[in-house]
Amino acid sequence: MSATLSYVFCLVRGARRPTLGGIGDGMPGGRELRAIEVGDRFWAIVQSVPEGEYGESSLARGLQDLEWVGPRAIAHERVIESFLSSTALLPMQLFTLFNSDDRVVEHVRSDRARIARILKRIEKKVEWGVRLTWNEQAARDKAAKKQARTGTEFLARKRDVLDVSRKQLAEARTAADRVYKAIDRQAAASQRRTSLERAAPGSRLLLDAAFLVPAARSGAFKTAVREQTRALRGTGIETSVTGPWPAYNFIQ
Repeated sequence: MSATLSYVFCLVRGARRPTLGGIGDGMPGGRELRAIEVGDRFWAIVQSVPEGEYGESSLARGLQDLEWVGPRAIAHERVIESFLSSTALLPMQLFTLFNSDDRVVEHVRSDRARIARILKRIEKKVEWGVRLTWNEQAARDKAAKKQARTGTEFLARKRDVLDVSRKQLAEARTAADRVYKAIDRQAAASQRRTSLERAAPGSRLLLDAAFLVPAARSGAFKTAVREQTRALRGTGIETSVTGPWPAYNFIQ
């Protein structure tokens, strides 16, 4: 029998062994998924994968190939998200590997205090993502549609169309800041990825944020997002809401 490694998807808290039916195949080339008890009502969702494909040297080569990484990243997230309704769900990073199940148990137990702190923070909570982007053409179209009854108004409209890129982008950023602050009050925690928003001069990404929300308040959170972004319709600001997800951005 060829050598295998233990691939860990996540830790799940539950009084009983988690049900694994209907989740799917897990990682390409892997065997059946299993749940191993690691103590204190924690279960590690694990799969044996071939060392020849997931060992250190093979993994280093595979990480250079997006076509190799892509299906595995999707499989990794699909398994984790199958446990979204669990009391507490701690997702592992992609390609978390151990030599054996015993090493998985040993690692979790040795890191128990830190894991417990993280689980306390994310227990019964899910992650929502909110993005606001600037559609310059939509804003220009709105400015161009203004009716001009006089020559002065015509020139003002023409100025607005030409000025929309600079002036309205600044206004859009201010609006995005206001929306973020308002919906942040509905969350237990949030992370705003400002480095991505300002990655390049003139970036059209106004807001890229993740929010940690009590699962029971997900409906109220979505309502708050709709209320805060309703006034943005027709201004060139477009809203994207994703989730619920495991608390990927709140486990560090």
